[in-house]
Amino acid sequence: MGKIEIKKASTNKNPELVKQDIMKKEAAISMALKTTTGLKKLAAALANPVRKYLDYVAIFRKVVVTEVIPDGMIAYFDNDIEEWSGVKVGMDGNSRFVVVKAIRTIVPEFEITSNVKIPYRELRVRKYKVFDRAKQRLQQSLQIKEDLTGFALLHDAATITNTEITVAGILTKNALAIAFREVEKHRLLGVSVIMNPDAVSAIRRWDWEQVDEVARIEIRQTGYLGNLWGANFFVTNLIEPDNSGNSYAYVTASPQFLGWMPMRADTEIIPADRPDDLLLGFTGYELLGMIIHNARAVARVKFNVSI
Repeated sequence: MGKIEIKKASTNKNPELVKQDIMKKEAAISMALKTTTGLKKLAAALANPVRKYLDYVAIFRKVVVTEVIPDGMIAYFDNDIEEWSGVKVGMDGNSRFVVVKAIRTIVPEFEITSNVKIPYRELRVRKYKVFDRAKQRLQQSLQIKEDLTGFALLHDAATITNTEITVAGILTKNALAIAFREVEKHRLLGVSVIMNPDAVSAIRRWDWEQVDEVARIEIRQTGYLGNLWGANFFVTNLIEPDNSGNSYAYVTASPQFLGWMPMRADTEIIPADRPDDLLLGFTGYELLGMIIHNARAVARVKFNVSI
């Protein structure tokens, strides 16, 4: 009997192909249930923890330039030469000139840490590899801390140059378009939108006058609008509403125009056992810097999710 694999359902939008994939998987499982060997292979394929929700994936490092910095090297970047107007020659023949000096910025670094302890007993009683799963959870915790810090930077930078767009109710397409304008009026392109599930819920309620036919089909088939006006949408539950129900969506330009995140130590896992207490352990460690170097490249929309 061949190898049994449990795969995700096909993302092909053709209903007939999706139906065929489902029938093939059902046939493979039915065949596996009829033999002892098949049952063992099926059990091995299913030996994973029963999860309550999807694993968290870092977002902030996708919308800024993330660069690994070698040991001993200073984390810095050089700004571009600023623009200037034309220079003319006076009637006396004396030329006027502009002295050009670029600015170098040094980014201060900070540490992110997280700790986990695993009782020895867990290694023996769990069906899945609790040791490996603990390391994955540790990496996720570091990524969550990364994003919380990065989103706070976006929030503060969004109103330094650009104007905040405020909506009395749920997120609207018009408000989002104005946020794009705030970024694009500086000769930039809005390429990313970061928002929470409340904003996605509002998008699902846009009527036919706000969403074209292609977008309506995408929302109807997947429950999600993947992109709009050429920008990718990132959804995170780390952007939480405040006590008044106010929440935010952020529009950003390309990473090279927005921010920089130098990584000197990226998700290092350090053993931290406590044998006397029968505990295996890890410490997750990151040494990095974060900067939004161009406030023109981010705008935010404030909307209310309680209405």
